[in-house]
Amino acid sequence: MFVVGYDNIWTVSATGIPCRIPVPSDPRCTSDVDWQEIPSSDGSPICTIVASSAAAFAIDRSGKLLILVMPTHVAIRKNIEIYNNQRWIGIWRGTFFIDRPQYSDQTGIIAKDLNLNEVDPGWSWEDKWSPYLDPRKFDKEGWQYSLSFLAPKWDKQCRMYHLVRRRVLKRHMRYTSHDKWIEMSNDESRMFTELAIGGTDVMGEGETLLFALGSDGDIYRRVGIESSCPGGRGWEIIPRIVYKNSESDDVTLISASASLATLVAITWDGKMYHRKGITRKNPIGLSWQSLPTPKNKAVICAAIGTKTMWCITADGCVWFTRLEIDEKLKEHTLKNVTSEGYQLVTQGGVSRISVSKYDQVFCISTREKIEIRTGIDAHEPSGKRFEKIVDRGEPRDQRWIAIHCGSTSFSQIPEYITSSSSLQSKMELLQFRKADWRLKILEQLEETTCRSWSAMNNASEIVLNSPEENETLNGNKSPVKHIRCQIKRGDAFRSVNVVLTGKTVEISGEKLDPRSMEYSKIKYVQPCFQRLPQKYLLYVFTGSQSVFECFAFTDEKARRTFQANVENIIRESIWSSTRSSFGESMWSVSTEGDVRWHCLEELSQESKFEKRVNLGESRGLVVGDGLLDKIDCGGNGSVWAVTESGSLYALSSRYQPLNAHDTVHDYRMTDERTLKMFEYQKHAVFRGFISFQGSHKGISAWMCDGRPCPPSFSSLPSPNWSWVDPTWHLEEEGEWEYSKEIDGVYEYCENRNGKVRRRLWTRKARFDSNKSPWCHVDAPPIKLVRLAKKSSSEGTINVVAITKDGHILKRNGVTRENFTGTSWTEILVDSSISCIHLQTDKLWCATSDGMISSRIINSSDSASFLSSSDWRHLDMDLSAISQYFSPKSSTDMEITGVSDILYMRVGFILFRIDTNEGTISDAYPMDNLQQVMVNAHGSICVRDRKATIIAMRNVDRASNMGRGLKNIAFY
Repeated sequence: MFVVGYDNIWTVSATGIPCRIPVPSDPRCTSDVDWQEIPSSDGSPICTIVASSAAAFAIDRSGKLLILVMPTHVAIRKNIEIYNNQRWIGIWRGTFFIDRPQYSDQTGIIAKDLNLNEVDPGWSWEDKWSPYLDPRKFDKEGWQYSLSFLAPKWDKQCRMYHLVRRRVLKRHMRYTSHDKWIEMSNDESRMFTELAIGGTDVMGEGETLLFALGSDGDIYRRVGIESSCPGGRGWEIIPRIVYKNSESDDVTLISASASLATLVAITWDGKMYHRKGITRKNPIGLSWQSLPTPKNKAVICAAIGTKTMWCITADGCVWFTRLEIDEKLKEHTLKNVTSEGYQLVTQGGVSRISVSKYDQVFCISTREKIEIRTGIDAHEPSGKRFEKIVDRGEPRDQRWIAIHCGSTSFSQIPEYITSSSSLQSKMELLQFRKADWRLKILEQLEETTCRSWSAMNNASEIVLNSPEENETLNGNKSPVKHIRCQIKRGDAFRSVNVVLTGKTVEISGEKLDPRSMEYSKIKYVQPCFQRLPQKYLLYVFTGSQSVFECFAFTDEKARRTFQANVENIIRESIWSSTRSSFGESMWSVSTEGDVRWHCLEELSQESKFEKRVNLGESRGLVVGDGLLDKIDCGGNGSVWAVTESGSLYALSSRYQPLNAHDTVHDYRMTDERTLKMFEYQKHAVFRGFISFQGSHKGISAWMCDGRPCPPSFSSLPSPNWSWVDPTWHLEEEGEWEYSKEIDGVYEYCENRNGKVRRRLWTRKARFDSNKSPWCHVDAPPIKLVRLAKKSSSEGTINVVAITKDGHILKRNGVTRENFTGTSWTEILVDSSISCIHLQTDKLWCATSDGMISSRIINSSDSASFLSSSDWRHLDMDLSAISQYFSPKSSTDMEITGVSDILYMRVGFILFRIDTNEGTISDAYPMDNLQQVMVNAHGSICVRDRKATIIAMRNVDRASNMGRGLKNIAFY
């Protein structure tokens, strides 16, 4: 399967043809923004349309409801199971009439028919009936045996006393009608006139609130919309509007907020009502309440965003009002809306209006053109003016009658929407950067640089290491840079002067012993942000045991300047001692989200050949700004990474660690993160619970990311960060958790039993950088990604990712030049996968219940999906591992290995599995074990919580590899 990986605006032409307008965050060519007409299969005209990120819904002129499911990376599948039952009567055959049916459900009560092949519209059978083969439960043919069908225990081996047997026959149906309109199932043949969709921030993953206005005047909600069932299962009626003990007039229009669970209904006489109390648990709400209209005028159209509501009154005027949000209930508090509180935006010119999640406004003008409200931001939510968007559709100058932008998520209008020249300029710049003549010049410059460094390495020791000689040769003194900052001593910061000379970093300050750091001893730097007191920190690590100095700055720009100076020192030192930017290396991610590249090969001073460097003595460089969570590297210098929210990124092939400071990158990196802040209180005699001063066992009154912070702080690590939520809000209804110790286990307790308590505050922040070397790869939320260490004979690199909901995806067409690949292929599985391991062309996976399987994957496999029947289960007793499984451990599990040896981590426990001999080692517990992986030499490496890395075969140990190291990968 593939995906349309953009936000989309949906509109309907005057001739009744729906059109999809892609809105990519970073278009690279004009085809990315081409408008796409998608007429209904039978050619019937469409009247209205709404959409979520997964599907679009429309009503044709006959009142039928249609659905178009968007193409997706993962197949929408249903697993159908039937139990095949048999009894022993000299031979195994069908059951007696007093037994369960020969084919039934699991309980044996409901009979099933293997020949029943009917499926719902849009679905088709994926495979034929086949037995479920799990070597832990069934024999080689899929049977399990027992004394009777009611016995609680079943055996996978047939014994003398067994009289019955059963097996599970499975079959999958798959949704195949992507990107085409089909009629939704409607048992009662209802006709509809209007649609409203929203509630994405309230409902679960893949769920949405879809409301429909029936031709009978009733409002319905579609039940059962989820990822595996995009069309839902049926309709649920919402009670009619009752106001002042009498039913209101007929509803003519409905509207819903794209983000929150707010439904508004407009009656034929222009009055507005909203449905109160809609939640995920109660999606039809509690009651209807009247909503004031602008100046008490009749309303003919309304659209709701997150913080604003827009209306069009019968006289053609467009009005706008701000909305307040109840953060606890995740709904709008419309009590503040008054008839006098609306602001007049414009008089006339607008016929239909739609508001996005981030309150951007699109409309259909009275001239039947698509326009957008420019200038909308947090300070000016009403915007500046309506402006026509660039028409990229065919035929030109089309007329439109309906629009929906609720599925879009951009907070600022992309320039290419209103400007026809901006995208062309960007394409010309992109073509310039990819021009063959330019790339050839850069390649020649790189070769010249390498020869220059090689010549320097072959020069005499005196020329390389004698400052006096250099000054004589250069005719002037080495440049000296002075920097004013602070240095951390204990818990205090002291002002110092830092001088960068030709060979050393000199540190001096009042009441501080002077300190000198030789350039050759500097290993790497790590930026960090501290909120209490607010400082921009830079850790400079030196020595084989990662001794460091912590420098502090009051602004991020000064810190960046100092970091660039120190990294140039490290870069020059690596340049003089290595031949390749992509020799043996390690990539790491810190708790701040920064990525570092560590050089593990340097030239020997004696032999002039490259030798391996111990991890603790390696030098490294920071790669881009902080945002990432997990990383992996593979053949031809390919590097992929995942953010906390599951966004997937590939490192640009133009990025070279040793000359990255000379290259400008223009990829956009964006993501959202929910910051969590805990408020702690302790119990005092006669005073109850109070906030405490100072800290105890490393915990202060307010904590964020495990470190002290000011209450309700608003500071962020860099200008690339901005707040999404205006304020902090309590999570889980603001309930306190209680504990006997400040660093103990906290639990909800009705009798408030505990010496200390805490509660959680949250606030969303957005990261957005337009100058990143990391290019976004469109994919569903990803849990982790794995790359083959070697490329295939065709030069392609196998890249496999596992989604957060347990699907496995293979990226096609990944090469050094095309570093992001071309498309995804889903590798189908019958169980939810917890972890994967990739050995060139062999893929291993482990399920949450402990079953280990493998299959071969080829770089040429580019079909929409690969069959689940090609998996080979590991046929050995895994009970030694499964006894350590729990719902929590299934999310903290890893599998890795080399050749026939696998290593499996379950929490803090490590197991060695010999797949050839069929043996499992005893459980090997390791304190604070966090990660296990294989390095370039096939040595098993482990990492603990203290950032200590141990290569177990060659006994290579690196202690304290930086502060807060949370993920590493070797190449």
